[in-house]
Amino acid sequence: MSAFIQVENLSIEFVKYLGGEPSLKADMISILKGCGQKNRKIKFRAISGINLDLANGDRLGIIGRNGAGKSTLMKAVAGIYAPATGTVRLKGKLVPLLELGTGFDQFSSVRQNIYLNGAILNIPKEKIAELEPMILNFSELEEFKDQPLSGLSSGMRSRLSFSIASFLEPDILLLDEVFAAGDKSFVKKARLRMLEIIETSKIVMFSSHQESLILNVCNKAIVLEKGEIIFSGDPGSAINYYNNNIVSSK
Repeated sequence: MSAFIQVENLSIEFVKYLGGEPSLKADMISILKGCGQKNRKIKFRAISGINLDLANGDRLGIIGRNGAGKSTLMKAVAGIYAPATGTVRLKGKLVPLLELGTGFDQFSSVRQNIYLNGAILNIPKEKIAELEPMILNFSELEEFKDQPLSGLSSGMRSRLSFSIASFLEPDILLLDEVFAAGDKSFVKKARLRMLEIIETSKIVMFSSHQESLILNVCNKAIVLEKGEIIFSGDPGSAINYYNNNIVSSK
């Protein structure tokens, strides 16, 4: 089956509060005093005018400073953020490896969270039941499978989240540089597993500050700055552009 991602004129807007995020109590006090609302809010565009066209075999590296819009772009492709303008169209089973632990229920057990994450990612319950032993084994959490997540360390929760996503065989993989959690042996094992997923996925969008990974994994790259694509080309050229025009201008 072929897969594709088509992004046309995509913009994502957020609300910024001037004077701090408002509270109901503060608003009521201001109204009673006749001062009107103390806090003002404005909209700003986190990304603007993004166009992408990815097909089978594409591995897109996304390069940029912190706050440039890399994670926002991938969350928009994943459907987490709704477009202010433009469209996102895709075909294929998408697995976002973005913020590890998103969607977990801290008061449910490790096993229950495996099924919960599967449901969020539209994986049939029967498939999750088949994968459960492998997920527990890879995450090294077999002996904690009936423990609530609230009793686990952040590293253990990251291991669980990564392990769930790593067995879902995506057509489209969205990968943020999300983990360095856990001991060195698990990080090494997870990186090897991640390379396997990248190899078998039809399309990969990959955000990383590690230039060697971008060069080794990707066949295309873009540079984001202030939410806009300012360069698009091969990974080597994109990295050179970023270093010469963004990093050196600090």
